[in-house]
Order: sequence, then C-alpha cells, then structure tokens
Amino acid sequence: MPHVLFGQTEQENLWYNPGFEKLGSHHDDPIFDRWSLRGNYIGKFNFEQSNPHSGNYCLRLFPNERVFLSIFGEDEDDLNLEKFPIKAGEKMTFSYWHRGTLDKLALELTVRVYNDPKDEPILTKKIIGSGVRTQAEWAEKVIPIVINQEDLPKEKRGEKISWIEILLEVPFVFNSPKVIYVDDFSLIRGERMPKVELEAPRSLDHTAYEREIELAWDQVLDAEVSWEVEAAGKTYQTKENRFTVPDLEPATEYTVKVRARKGTHKSSDQAIKVRTAAISKTVDDVTRLPHLRTLSKQGVAKKVIHLFYQDLYKESQTKFSYWINGQKVEPQGHTLTFPRIGEHQELKIEIRESADRVWVLTYDLEVVE
Repeated sequence: MPHVLFGQTEQENLWYNPGFEKLGSHHDDPIFDRWSLRGNYIGKFNFEQSNPHSGNYCLRLFPNERVFLSIFGEDEDDLNLEKFPIKAGEKMTFSYWHRGTLDKLALELTVRVYNDPKDEPILTKKIIGSGVRTQAEWAEKVIPIVINQEDLPKEKRGEKISWIEILLEVPFVFNSPKVIYVDDFSLIRGERMPKVELEAPRSLDHTAYEREIELAWDQVLDAEVSWEVEAAGKTYQTKENRFTVPDLEPATEYTVKVRARKGTHKSSDQAIKVRTAAISKTVDDVTRLPHLRTLSKQGVAKKVIHLFYQDLYKESQTKFSYWINGQKVEPQGHTLTFPRIGEHQELKIEIRESADRVWVLTYDLEVVE
C-alpha cells in the first residue's frame, strides 16, 4: 500500500531553472541562465559540481558582502527581476535545499510587492523566520508567503496587490572563509499537498516475440494505482498488471521501464533489457507463412483478439484486410472484436507485404467470452 509523506508533488513549479541545470552565456562566459546575484549574472566562479542536491550543478555563495539572490524575468537583458502574479491573501510556498559551513543566520527572504510591475514597490517585507543556518548535510527550507492588504503601509492600503519579487539575502560576515550551497528551488501556489510514495513494480517478468514484448508484474491492493510502460521512445498507460509492448523490431534490444502511478504521483522505475526474437525464416523463403500468433491451434478465440503476427517482414508497410463471416471489418489499434460468440465463425485475413507477397488466411473459429 502507498504511504503518505509530506513533500513536493507535481504542483507546477513557477521558479525558473530551479536546479541550475540550464546554462546561458554572457560575453561568451557561461552563466546560470536567468539567475541574479547582486543584480547581475551568476558566472562560473559560483558554479559548484561537487555534491549537488540533484543534477550536475548547485550554487556556491560566499558571505563576503550583503547581496540578494533571485532570478531575472524572461527579458533578462533589462536586468529586471521576475515578478510573480499574486492576489491579496493568496498563499504561495517557496522552498529550496541548502548546506554549507556558515552557522550564522543567512538567506532571509524578502518580498517586494507591486500594484503595477512598472512602478515602484508598494511594500518591501522580510518574512519572519525565513533564515537558515547551514550544516554539512543537505536540508530543505520551506517558507509560506502570504501578503494581506493589512501588510501595506496605511497610505498604500487602497492599492491592489498584484505582483511580487522574491529575494534571498546573502549576509556580510567580516573576513569569513565560510560558504553556502543552495539547490532545487520551488515556488508553488497554495500549500504543499501530501505526497504519495509508490513502490516500484515487483517481479517484472517478460516474454519476447518478434515484434512484441509481453510484460507481467505483481498486482497491488490499491485499486487507484495504474501503471506506465515505457519502451522504444513511447509511453503506454494500463490499468492491469500486464501489458504487451507492440510495434517493435525483430532481433533488437530494448530497455523497458514500468512504473506505478496514482493521480500525478509516480514510483521509481523498474527497468529491464529485453531482446526481441529473430525471424527464423528469410524473406524469400517459400515456406514462410506470416500468421497470427495469438490464435490457438485448437481454433478457439476470445471475442477480442490481438493482432500480433509471426514471420512477417516490413510490418509497418504491410497492408492488412479483415473479414468476419464475410463482412469486412476494421480493427481498433491492435485488436479485432467479433460481433458474437459461438462456433464456426470465419475469420479471413489478407496480408499484402508487397506486390508479389500476398497471403490469404482463413480460420474457422469458436469464439468465447
């Protein structure tokens, strides 16, 4: 069963380049794209690649002058900070991860409030309790932000609260050799929602065919859990604890990933490498007969059959035509549905692999539920 933890969900993160993974350039020098320190770009002097919280980079800060950390707006050439729309009384949640050697209070959060983004701020507010004292291990800081009409100076309380800028203050510590690292920022609307932590699929088993891979894994008790299957650049959704990956190439190795899903929450991947079977006969072999591998030799078929073939070359270029009891029918994706159950139902298939390679197959089937 999934268990509930409090943490970041897939609520939209409004903070650009939150993990410092997007690099830009200024005068041909690398910068953290759109990040601002002391109102200017952040260059490679502040890049840190040793022990980031995630990804390849984090930001290194030195408390040798009092400066502010933030991000620029989309038009960063004018060096204006990003402004986020907000209403009076609306709650936003700002968070980031930090570590370091500075045991002095640092990174207090300041909010500048605007009626119009082109005007001067109508309020500059430092959020009480927003500072941190860094330690050796990564820790997360979560800061709720709410701006009420009553927070405005008396002479400004008739003005509308429309936008905010968010800044973190790097303190000045005289002659300090200390350092602060930050990573993985987040700004979301509202409060954090509970995070559902799902377990990766267990006992992932497979059977490989020429153009399909059949998968199966353990069922779970939670009826709200579904699954995602990823292979060959495509992602499929399924409610059942089994799935057949279609449209593959023979004698080819694929990485197949399966993950649990509940709402917007996902588990880690269970991944396997699988090689599809080779076609046993050459394309010119006169004994080669493409056929449905999903029909039993006993002539019994379910009402819905899967259209997966054996000994077929150029499947993507092959044209298929289907008739049930003399009536031409169209498949739905990789399935074909019989109109009724019962014995002695005729399924006729024309397989046109090329102009000179055409087969017509006729099956006499007993169709069951």
